Amino acid sequence: MGSEMCIRDSPTRLAVSKKTFEAMGLASRVVKKTGYETFPDGPANQEAAIWMSGGRSWTRMKLARDMVDGGHCANEAEEIKSIKEMGGGSCGEHRRLSGAELRQMHRNMPVFQVRESNEDHHYAIIGDWRDRTVGSHAVVVDPWQMVKKVYTYGERLNPTEPIRLFETPPGPPEPNEALSEALSATPADNSRMDRFTKMRVKRPAGPEAAAAIIQGLRNNGSVWDQAAGTTNVYAEYVDPNGRVSAFNDVPSDYLDRYLDAKEEMMYHLPIRG
Repeated sequence: MGSEMCIRDSPTRLAVSKKTFEAMGLASRVVKKTGYETFPDGPANQEAAIWMSGGRSWTRMKLARDMVDGGHCANEAEEIKSIKEMGGGSCGEHRRLSGAELRQMHRNMPVFQVRESNEDHHYAIIGDWRDRTVGSHAVVVDPWQMVKKVYTYGERLNPTEPIRLFETPPGPPEPNEALSEALSATPADNSRMDRFTKMRVKRPAGPEAAAAIIQGLRNNGSVWDQAAGTTNVYAEYVDPNGRVSAFNDVPSDYLDRYLDAKEEMMYHLPIRG
């Protein structure tokens, strides 16, 4: 992923079609479920998520990849179930689980799983931006970001055209019992992950473990501090019937914990170089 970003405080209201507004509602369901439930400690390679979880977000990703990359899964459904049960991953796992959730929903537009063409970041998009009837109003689904907001293709921070990896056509929920069962799995509880964190980092889960993980990841350039994938996290969207939403619902204490983590890291970690 790219470098740290700044957010411009420029609230806007964007008029969108009924089809786009409904796609944003679908995207919002996926972003909330994937961002807060599937990955309860957040992304494994976001500094604030590592700090907020005391290192658990990184541990969860390592355990998930041990299962998937270690050849312990016989098929796609087992891989997704393992990711769900460990509850960890970076943007690749967030993209993959978002795509899987959307396959189990009714879709009025195609869904693309994509990777940025000029940096290693993955996410999903509802709607084909190459279609003139959709264009810049295709909908971005990117729960890897710390501020988990739905926005349009035209509002992306990175303006380059992404590379298409997988496509799911419009249609009803995919009749896939194994996938449905995999998506119903729940992540391991925090106490178990605290124990694994202590085993892997040789420090109890908490600020000391988080600082060690972050510094190690900084040293090899594989950790980021990115709030959002859009320059305008305050945008609202209105459809022809007058419905308005910002599609940015968050748990009641999430933003406070995120901002507290950002402040605490300033005192415990060297300034990002």
